[in-house]
Amino acid sequence: MASRRGSTVTRACDSCRMRKVKCDASEDCSNCRLSGLPCQYTSARRKRGPKVTRALRAIEKARQATPNAYTPALEDRLPSNEGPMFPPTPSIWADSQGQQGHEDLTPSFSGTEIVPTTESAGAIRDSLVQSMNCSIPSIPALNVINLCIELYMKYTFPTAPCVHEPTLQASANKFFAEDSSAQLFGTGSWGDKVVDMRAFTLLTAVCASVASVLPKSLLPYQEALAEPCLKASRNMLKVFEDFDIEHPCATSIISRSLHSTALQQITGKSALAYHILGQATLLLQTMRLYREDALSSHNALQAQLLRNAFWQLFAADKASACLGSRPFVLHEMLFGEELTLRLSGETMVPLMSTSSPWFEETLEGKILLGFHFIPRLWSTAASLLSDIKAYGGVDEDAEMKTRLIQDYVVFSGILDELPQWLQTSSLIVCSEDGRATQCQRTMFWVQRCTIMVTYQCLRLVILQQCINSKAWDIIGLNGLALTIAMAKIGIIYDFIQTLEDIPFVYLQVKGEPTVQRIRVVGSVLLEMTFNPENETIQERAKNYFVKLLDILGRLDSKASDEMSSWQP
Repeated sequence: MASRRGSTVTRACDSCRMRKVKCDASEDCSNCRLSGLPCQYTSARRKRGPKVTRALRAIEKARQATPNAYTPALEDRLPSNEGPMFPPTPSIWADSQGQQGHEDLTPSFSGTEIVPTTESAGAIRDSLVQSMNCSIPSIPALNVINLCIELYMKYTFPTAPCVHEPTLQASANKFFAEDSSAQLFGTGSWGDKVVDMRAFTLLTAVCASVASVLPKSLLPYQEALAEPCLKASRNMLKVFEDFDIEHPCATSIISRSLHSTALQQITGKSALAYHILGQATLLLQTMRLYREDALSSHNALQAQLLRNAFWQLFAADKASACLGSRPFVLHEMLFGEELTLRLSGETMVPLMSTSSPWFEETLEGKILLGFHFIPRLWSTAASLLSDIKAYGGVDEDAEMKTRLIQDYVVFSGILDELPQWLQTSSLIVCSEDGRATQCQRTMFWVQRCTIMVTYQCLRLVILQQCINSKAWDIIGLNGLALTIAMAKIGIIYDFIQTLEDIPFVYLQVKGEPTVQRIRVVGSVLLEMTFNPENETIQERAKNYFVKLLDILGRLDSKASDEMSSWQP
């Protein structure tokens, strides 16, 4: 492609100027094409000549225009060759005590742009490998990372199909094989380095999430992995964070979502976890991923990952709206445009590796159908709850009342559309099952656990909202205290029965979301234990509360101690 200025290049594109590399000044320069970066010429041209001369002219001009405003002290602000114009800034890697984690982790500073360094990225990776070798000396680091990938695909992918397994496996070989090159982030263009750093960030985020959520029965050395992997992933993201925010991709959103999960599980700091998840949500909105046409500029794999990431976060946000656990920000009214993103694209790009021992040609399609059932469940409940609040028991609005009754009937029967492979009868383990069948049933159990626990919890939340809005007739109640108490205790019985029917490991691998559902039911039970109107219901409520405490204790949840203090 022809140069903009003939054979003489007088101005480089923004990306080449930042990277200080030679630019051919074409419409889409060769460096940007190779790096996959946007080629733009937005920076204003600078006049040539000594900066001091230009500054002196400006001062002289100012003195002539406003002689009283000029003071010799202004000359002290002129740039000189004795030092930088800007004062040195603290390293972004300094810890809370102000101590430097690594000697070479301070990014170079140029103007207002933080310029990442290859040394910082390499030091983060080396520090993690060293930590793993010290904590788990008997197992090669690569084997540990590959186990985390396998566990993610079995226990997390069914409800968060937002990673490409072959890419994760390739990243593991690149960064954690014993013969890995010392210059992992030091070759190629700046764009290539960003690709490598993003790959490392996502891989270690996956490991941090897995290690923080899964029980020791599945990952015995989880404690040696969770915090080091989370720290490495977050530190690596900081190296290129400015660029990542300006040029987001699927990894930008998914890594932050995984960071949020790991932070919640490791630290219990809900506000911090929500803040990190909010960053992912903001990127999602910035990219307009609620629009189908927003995916047209991405390749097929990126589009598939972005689509799944949107629906995962959309479901999480609807959960916030239903349970009141935090502010929700992905409401359709906030988009400013119509939500047109489809659940599936015209072509589905496989995200699972065909070399996996449990791979089967129709498996991923089944997993996606179960995954799409989850945002539908939350969205249906969220709309119903919002309408009940707006209704407020106004008898005169017969049309709205009729519609709410119909919507409640639709919600109540939503499980009728659950795919056959997610029914309990299809998930019973047989002694003749091979490894592939067992792994597939594991994935389906994870989805069933999520759907069933969520559904039973939402039944109680909807009942509670009808009580608050004095709209009992929507769900067929008459408003009498005993009738309402009987309806509550019946739903709570179904909820506890669901928990007991599900193999316990699947409650464990869902982590905080399961605990949150139990906490919601526990708060209702606690209120019922002080109900003096009916001793039988009061006694049942106390027994159910003890059962919930026992389940929380076995889940090793940070909420179990809190609920124990509530015990009547």
